[in-house]
Amino acid sequence: MAMEARIANSIRRSAAVAQQADEDCRLRIEYLADHVSHLPRLAEWHFAEFGYLNPSNSFERYVERLTAALQKSDLPTAFIALDDDSLLGSASLVRQTITHPQLSPWLSSVYVDLPHRGRGVASALVGRVERAAAEMGFDRIHLFTPSSEKLYAGLGWELMEYSHHHQLKIAIMSKALAR
Repeated sequence: MAMEARIANSIRRSAAVAQQADEDCRLRIEYLADHVSHLPRLAEWHFAEFGYLNPSNSFERYVERLTAALQKSDLPTAFIALDDDSLLGSASLVRQTITHPQLSPWLSSVYVDLPHRGRGVASALVGRVERAAAEMGFDRIHLFTPSSEKLYAGLGWELMEYSHHHQLKIAIMSKALAR
C-alpha cells in the first residue's frame, strides 16, 4: 500500500508542475511526429547538449535518432514542448541508452532551451513521457543523469545506483508507473 501511495503522490506532483507550466505559458506537449519541421533544430540542440556523452556521434546521427522517433505507439518516440509554435524543448522514450542494456524503457534526451528553463517545461515533458510509457504497458521507467538528480528526485524518481560512463559519474534512477 505504501508503494501505491508514493506512486499516487508522485503523479500528483508531476501533474501540479505540469499545470503550473501551462499557466506560465501556452505550453503544449506534443509528439515530434506531428511537428517534423522542428526536427533539425532539435538535432542541433541534442548534438550540442549531449554530444560529449558519445563523441563518435555526429549531427547526422542525432537527425537519424530523432527520425526513428517519429512514431506514437512504439519505441522510440519523442515529445516536444511548444509555446504557440515556438519550440521550447524535448524528451524521448527509448528502448535502450548508453548504459545498463538490461533495463528498459528509458527517459532520454530531456532538453529545454536556456531561455525557457526554470518554468516547469522539463517537468511537463518528463510527465508526458511517463504517461506514454504507462500507456505502452510498462510498469517502470529508467533514466541516467550526470547533473539533474535533484530535479528527477523531486518528480518521484528514485536513485538505483551511481555508475560511470567515460569517466563521468552518472546517477541511474527509476520510477514505478501507475497504470
